[in-house]
Amino acid sequence: MASDDLGNAILRYIVEKDAGDPGHPEEIKLAPMDDLAAEMGVSRGKLREELLAAQAFGVVEMRPGDGTYVKPFDFYTPARTLVLYAISRDRANFDRLYELRKHLEISFWDKAVADLTPDDLQKLRDTIERAERRLGGTPVEIPHNEHREFHMGLFSKLDNEFVLGLLRSYWDAYEAVGLHRYFDYQYYARMWSSHKAIVDALGEARVGEGKKILAGHFTLLQSRLDGEPASA
Repeated sequence: MASDDLGNAILRYIVEKDAGDPGHPEEIKLAPMDDLAAEMGVSRGKLREELLAAQAFGVVEMRPGDGTYVKPFDFYTPARTLVLYAISRDRANFDRLYELRKHLEISFWDKAVADLTPDDLQKLRDTIERAERRLGGTPVEIPHNEHREFHMGLFSKLDNEFVLGLLRSYWDAYEAVGLHRYFDYQYYARMWSSHKAIVDALGEARVGEGKKILAGHFTLLQSRLDGEPASA
């Protein structure tokens, strides 16, 4: 793709100057704004507008008194903003996002779990144990953080920032619409039972069976979104 297609002068500048070179993942400081505007042939006001837009995308960070830095590639920041905006406009957009998340996890399952190590599987088991302790406590606590941690842990070795950005955005949306609140104990018991079955399958190299359990796992939340009893 030609840099002219980006439609934003500062983004074109970063690409053409290789300031966002994936071979240099660390932050890179841009020239002072006046010097940068002169080099790009734009007004200072126009440059500031574009820098603010780029900052909203997570491409740069403007630090008062210090300068402007090009950030490492981060798809999550703009994805999260647009996802939460879409759901604020229409609650039904969460259901559409859920469908996307479901297909992403199933489609990328084999690639995601292929590189999980025994240590990674142990971390997943530890997460399950923490969740079960919270569910079995007095009072009962909803293991929302553990739920997110478990699913993102399954995909922790996946080398695809687009998939990971969307999955992370999904969990922010999950909390935003209130699905982290208490629903029904049997719902959570079944959920974490299926989580345990997934890890057991992976621990025994039954990857295909783990994928089938994951697919079945998604029917739990779908029932909840449809307003059906958790035991359905």
